[in-house]
Amino acid sequence: MNQWEVFVNDVKELAEDRELELTLRTLNPGIHKFTYQRVKCQLSSDLAKHVDQLQVRLGRGQLSPSRFSIRVLGEVQRLPAKYL
Repeated sequence: MNQWEVFVNDVKELAEDRELELTLRTLNPGIHKFTYQRVKCQLSSDLAKHVDQLQVRLGRGQLSPSRFSIRVLGEVQRLPAKYL
């Protein structure tokens, strides 16, 4: 199980059961903690629906009481292939 974190201005931006493109921060312990990834994902307010967990932080870093389960569908490349 992976733990992720997302920063949003309003929790209403996180639509459930639709494919979203979000920038997530990893919260897993270890050397690669706090790395960012741009991913396509699906969210659900039912915490048992997907294996991974997502916590939400608001614009100034306040932790929101809203929690979601998340399924990462794939990583989104933001740079053209010639720069990788």
